[in-house]
Amino acid sequence: MSTRDTIFTAHPALGGLDISSDATVLDPGFLTVADNIEFLEGGQRKKRLGTQIYSTSTGNTTTGTLVSTGTTVRAVADFWRYGASLTPVQNLLAVAGASIYRSTGDGLWSAVTGTSSWGLSTNAQTVITLAGDYAVFSDETADPIAYNQSTLAGPTTGGAWPRFTASAYHRDRLFMWGISTAPSRVAYTGAGNIFDSTGADSGSFRVAEGDGDRVIAASKVFYNSLYFFKGPQYGSVWQLSGNTSTDFALVQVGYGAPVVNPRVAVTTPTDVYWLSQYGVHSLQTTVKFGNVEEAFLSLPIQKLWRDNLIRRDRLEEAWAFWHPQRSVVGWGVFASGETLQRWILMYNYALSDPKPGGRKYWSIWKFTDVGMVSGTVMLIPPSWNTISGRGRAGQPAPMMGASNGVVYVNDWLTLTDAGSAYTAVCRTPVITRFPIQGGTIPETQEKGFTGVVTYFNPKGDYSANMTIWVDRRNLSTSISLVGGGAT
Repeated sequence: MSTRDTIFTAHPALGGLDISSDATVLDPGFLTVADNIEFLEGGQRKKRLGTQIYSTSTGNTTTGTLVSTGTTVRAVADFWRYGASLTPVQNLLAVAGASIYRSTGDGLWSAVTGTSSWGLSTNAQTVITLAGDYAVFSDETADPIAYNQSTLAGPTTGGAWPRFTASAYHRDRLFMWGISTAPSRVAYTGAGNIFDSTGADSGSFRVAEGDGDRVIAASKVFYNSLYFFKGPQYGSVWQLSGNTSTDFALVQVGYGAPVVNPRVAVTTPTDVYWLSQYGVHSLQTTVKFGNVEEAFLSLPIQKLWRDNLIRRDRLEEAWAFWHPQRSVVGWGVFASGETLQRWILMYNYALSDPKPGGRKYWSIWKFTDVGMVSGTVMLIPPSWNTISGRGRAGQPAPMMGASNGVVYVNDWLTLTDAGSAYTAVCRTPVITRFPIQGGTIPETQEKGFTGVVTYFNPKGDYSANMTIWVDRRNLSTSISLVGGGAT
């Protein structure tokens, strides 16, 4: 007996967050809400992992604050040093207040600066660069300083660093920019000595001086080159190639998309990403397709910029990190109306198609109690792993400095943010375009529903509540997932 009933299958793993398109024309695989989720290798959606307090002193041993609850942790870094040994030593570094702190991995912090101070106690843009077996600290408020896991060093030990905002390490040299007396100049030290900025092998070059912009950010080494980004008015991208100071060559490879600060450029093995006043950009896509909105990686979430759903006036405080194990890049931003950076825009580059029109896998991590103001990815130290309740030594995980003076570690198997529950929400578009036999999609044909089937792969003893709305009427049911197994 023939039937007019047709099975319509909506595969859930075909796209990420898209808030720029109308919800009635999106394919069912996209999401109109993707809060606190991550995408697995096959595109499956899963609640993001939790966060745990790393710090256990020097301040309050209960809350883990470095200095005080009103002091932000404005920079963090995972510092490995070999020195003269084949066995490296790991230090975790943090900058909070007017002090630099280190931890050997046991959850305890000590002030490297001792009773002295460095920089301002406010939330200045602070950059930590690993170079020549040193961690180099710089911001726009203080003379740069370096640390080698035992002592502090700086220009007084040899050479004469300019005061710079940020730096990069390439060809055994320290490249420095954000120089107040020469905004479009990049200085570099002699090879093999990051403190020598005045010797015969040191030097500097100017990047399109007088074009209305200044050098703000740079990539890490990417295919044997450094890429410098100018802004904040017009924007341009410049490639520095060459092996020695005698054959350095500079060429412009992009324009537009002005970078907003030195902390939002992220280098991965396959691409360089950065944040601008207009969206999120990829070096590969910009060079190949041009810097037009259709080529923005952030096109599916461009509404955040266009409708000011994020605070564009606070993008100068944004920051970014790359998480290689989960194939994501994230940017911490302020949501509209917020005074803390509670949102992280997450882009999964392994699943996404960077070409214009390709599917992009975006989601938003949202924190409720604190703002995350800095971050990097570290390898979880074995010594911290021995603390009760923890157990992921050697695995990479995001380490985030917060607005309350606490350092947090993400990717925690307990799905809470330091004990506080958080909600993960996925929402599909409005499903109105049902194909009939023959493959056509009649937009106005009346349709009836005989049933809905959904599948879960439960992780734990939970219940799934499902509500179906048809013609403004709803039918709800609860599905028990206790016992595990496919349901």
